[in-house]
Amino acid sequence: MAEVENTPETPRESAGSPVEAPEVESVPEIDSTPPTGTEGPSLDDLRAEVEQASSALRTSEDLRQQLNTQLDDAEARVKAAEVALERERAARRHGLPDELMPFLRGETAEELATEAATLAKYADARTSGLGMGGLDPNDSNSGGIVGRIIRKSREL
Repeated sequence: MAEVENTPETPRESAGSPVEAPEVESVPEIDSTPPTGTEGPSLDDLRAEVEQASSALRTSEDLRQQLNTQLDDAEARVKAAEVALERERAARRHGLPDELMPFLRGETAEELATEAATLAKYADARTSGLGMGGLDPNDSNSGGIVGRIIRKSREL
């Protein structure tokens, strides 16, 4: 062995004496072959296990795909319901009758509000203007004025 220097970390020894290493017991070697009669699983058993795992993986993948499809369908239904609700809100805000709601086009609240405002202008025109007000020929409270007007118009 090599000689040890006299350093502060090591005690001072005489320069001529070698340092002896402690004796280490030898480690017995371990036999890596399994003892007879306790062999591992057979190749057929391992193949069956791999096939089971593969089948389980395919099943889980199929299930994942089904769940993703169901999720996509549910998200589409939610989106359609939200658009229908916003369509109804826009129609109500602008005073549109239920019959005109299907004519509102758009996906966002802003688009539907713009469509509703445009339709509301024309829906109001239908209720005001010609044909509104005036005399009703079937009204008996008009004092006979309707009949006189009709007779005068026939004379002309």
